Amino acid sequence: MLSGTRQSVIRDLPLPLLWAITLLTMVISTKGWAHEPVFSMGPETIWQGGVGIETEFEFADEGGEELSVLHYEILYGLTKDLSLTLEVPQILDRQAEGETGDGLGDVEVRAKYQFFKKDMLNAQHKITGIFGIKVPTGDDEADPPLGTGTTEFPFGLSYGYESRTWYHFLTTLYRLRTESGNSDPGDRLFINGAVGYRPVQGEYTDPDVVFFLEMNAEFEFKDELRGTRLPNTGGNTIWLGPTTLVSPNPQWMFKTGIQFPIYENLNGHQEHSEFRASFGIEHHF
Repeated sequence: MLSGTRQSVIRDLPLPLLWAITLLTMVISTKGWAHEPVFSMGPETIWQGGVGIETEFEFADEGGEELSVLHYEILYGLTKDLSLTLEVPQILDRQAEGETGDGLGDVEVRAKYQFFKKDMLNAQHKITGIFGIKVPTGDDEADPPLGTGTTEFPFGLSYGYESRTWYHFLTTLYRLRTESGNSDPGDRLFINGAVGYRPVQGEYTDPDVVFFLEMNAEFEFKDELRGTRLPNTGGNTIWLGPTTLVSPNPQWMFKTGIQFPIYENLNGHQEHSEFRASFGIEHHF
């Protein structure tokens, strides 16, 4: 078990701190294009030959576990409609059942193919297909485990509408998780929606800020062990919270947000989630 001091620090510091980051970015005086939600993928692809680098810090208290992780991403545009992303998670601290661990997580490579785009006056509609593979590079035998020990295949669709004032997104993603030995972790389905608003419209090269309200529904099937479904696994959770994107120029973007579970229906006896928060920096060149 965690000490009272440790629990107090986690509960009293990160949550207000990340709220402060969110509120701070909401009052920065700014005005960009090609934005996406913070807690889910969107339909955007980078231009042909373009490179994007992103570092994102995530802190979460989910299902009785506390997780701090840095996500490193490299994005490359193969064509104007097809881009590839390499994501490498570095787990800084994972705490579960009184144990603590850190190290490399499961690495993921994914592609986005934008097969529909409709331009209108100061607005766009886009639809993108998403597919990839997540490999078990994290140590699944550590205590607590740093990876799932299985190969995953994410695939889905993302729709987005962008104008100079309003945004809305809808993304559906399915994660097919393969068997590993006698263990078969449950597949996961994500249905994510977001509405965004730009309060000040400027030129493309001007600073820019967009506020989002994001809702993320997660459905996880039960794990299986030797063909038997485990009763205390799987369930459904819906997250809701504000996020903010700030771009001082078209090449740089700062992203922050926080979410809380507004609905949770877990199977059997499982700890409930408290919150999750994220802060990221992205650069395109």
